[in-house]
Order: sequence, then C-alpha cells, then structure tokens
Amino acid sequence: MSAIDKGKLVVISGPSGSGKTTIIERLRAHERVSVSVSVTTRPPREGERDGRDYHFVDRARFEQMLAEDAFVETNDVFTNGHLYGSTWAEVHRGLAHPDGVLIMEVDVVGAASLRAADLDPLSIFIAPPSDDELERRLRARGTETDAQIEERLARAAAEMQEARAAGVHIVLNDDIDEAVDRVHQLIGLDSAARS
Repeated sequence: MSAIDKGKLVVISGPSGSGKTTIIERLRAHERVSVSVSVTTRPPREGERDGRDYHFVDRARFEQMLAEDAFVETNDVFTNGHLYGSTWAEVHRGLAHPDGVLIMEVDVVGAASLRAADLDPLSIFIAPPSDDELERRLRARGTETDAQIEERLARAAAEMQEARAAGVHIVLNDDIDEAVDRVHQLIGLDSAARS
C-alpha cells in the first residue's frame, strides 16, 4: 500500500465568504486531521504566516516547482495573475497515517483536478445560505472593491453550478456549528475527539 492509499483525502471548496476557512479551522482541532498548505505567488495578507496559511513564493520559484512536477493541481484562482497550487509532498505527508484525514482547500477547478488525479477524494462544497447573505459577508470583510465583489458573486454562482454538476456533497452554511457538524459526519469524524 502506498503512502497515498492509507489516509482519507477531503477536498473542501466554496466561494469566498462561504465560511469554508472557518470550518476548516474548526476541523483542524480534530486529532486525526491535518490541513494541506498550498503554495501561492500572491503576497501575504496581514496576519498570514508562511508555512501555516500558505507557502509564499515568487513566480520564478512557482514555475520551477511546476517544471519539477511538484504540484498535484494548480490554478490562477481569481484570474488576477496570482498562482496557487497543491503539492504532492503535502498529499503524501497528510495521508501517510492510516487514520489520517488530509483537508485540502481548493476551488472547484482544483477539486476536479484532484478527482482526475485518481486520489478518490471526498469532495465537499460549502455554500452560503443565499446570494444576499454572501454579498453581506463579502462587504463586511471590507477587503474588496464593489467590482471585485460583483466578480466574486458571479464566480460563486458558477461554482455552485459546477459543484452540483459534479455531484459533490453540498453543505449549506447558515449556522457555523451545524455546518461543522455536517462536515464531521460526511468525513466520518467523531466530533468529540479533539486534540
């Protein structure tokens, strides 16, 4: 049995503002869960740490890793010139333990790439309760312009359609505790077994 045949791969996607990052942070507290750290060419945001939130690299290093086949999936997620990718090294590390659960946060395109890579992931899409609520959440963050918010809302609608077409599990996040419990159930984790 190879290293990637032992643990369980869980791919979580969803639009910006859906709450997927909050849900993943809650899942991280479980003793069996590890979270894959993606590589990105975008600069760190305030409070982000290299090696925990992302591995921050410049474009030349990213392209070198691409040439070395280091990535299981890559994407220009927001078509803004910043590249994102998940490495094979993270997959092998996260799935090395038979009871381990590796969480990968990727967009729907990345999720499709992981399914195509024969990794047999459990795919979960975190959906906001409504378009209005998603817009409210995005505006409350105060990190995007009106044009960027409109772009994210249009992208969210397209991602929801893609998730439905792919037959992934859709978890509605209108209550964070209930959404976390639902994801625990889908993964097969005991909600009480925390580290």
